[in-house]
Amino acid sequence: MSQQKPSSSPVSNGGVKQPLRPAFSKQAIAGFVVACISMAIFGFIAVAAVFLCVRALGEIRAGVVRGRGLAIAGIAVGVVSFAFYVVNMFMQN
Repeated sequence: MSQQKPSSSPVSNGGVKQPLRPAFSKQAIAGFVVACISMAIFGFIAVAAVFLCVRALGEIRAGVVRGRGLAIAGIAVGVVSFAFYVVNMFMQN
């Protein structure tokens, strides 16, 4: 038996090399995580989550990174979290 050396580039069926996919946007990941935390703990930090996700969308549109769905989900969760926070502030008074 011969052992093959692992290749550093991905290979699909038939030995045709596939281009490497860009990495996920760190801003999109951070924005989504902050949005989820804001939903559970601090609603006012949802503004930061939306800001991070909007900046990530700019990078994603440029084609540097991927993660468009994650950024959009972060925006949606952040907006909903901030809306709940604002409604809660008015309901307490």
